[in-house]
Amino acid sequence: MVLITLIGKKLAKVGDEFIYLGITQKCKNCRLKTVCSNLQEGRTYKIVKIREKSHNCKLHDEGVIVVEVEKLPAEVNIKEKEAEATAVNYRSIKCNNVLCEEFEACTPKIKEKEYKIVEVIGDVECPKGYKLKKVLIDDIK
Repeated sequence: MVLITLIGKKLAKVGDEFIYLGITQKCKNCRLKTVCSNLQEGRTYKIVKIREKSHNCKLHDEGVIVVEVEKLPAEVNIKEKEAEATAVNYRSIKCNNVLCEEFEACTPKIKEKEYKIVEVIGDVECPKGYKLKKVLIDDIK
């Protein structure tokens, strides 16, 4: 499903992907905030089309431009047993090893809720010895 949002003109390139981190304090009183902040925090989006309409913006030097984006499945790590199902009630892995290369996949900034498992990518080598699988998950429609 294609979504309409705004992104800084300098950042708008078809095919580029970005993670939506949420609304900033600077944007709280902007009249365009409902269009800029209509994405899900922590999710990755791909720019599929750039439209011509642009707006001034206090945050972006050259303003923002209207883009069409597509939400991509989230790449996360889950417990090995959970990967055997078609859906998972996602909860991040409790880990404090911030230097681990899998830390972001174990503790992503996505909402803890039920997701469908789109693809099981494979085993994860965990320094703590947890039995984990890397999977792609997406919203249940």
